[in-house]
Amino acid sequence: MKYYNFETMFISLATKIGDFLHDNGIYFELSENGKYYHFEILTDTAGADQINNFLDANTIWNKGV
Repeated sequence: MKYYNFETMFISLATKIGDFLHDNGIYFELSENGKYYHFEILTDTAGADQINNFLDANTIWNKGV
C-alpha cells in the first residue's frame, strides 16, 4: 500500500472520483487548495490500476483532444 496523489480544478470530476473511491472502498483524503481539489489516496497496485482506468474513461485525455 502506498499513497497516490490526484488534483483537479473541476468540481464535477472531484465529485465523480470521490464517489468512485468511496463506492470501491478505497481510502482517500480530500482537501481544497484555492480553486483545486487535492486527493491523497491510499491503495495497492490493483486499486491504482482501477483509479487510472476510471480517470482514463472520465477525463479529457479520453476525448481524442
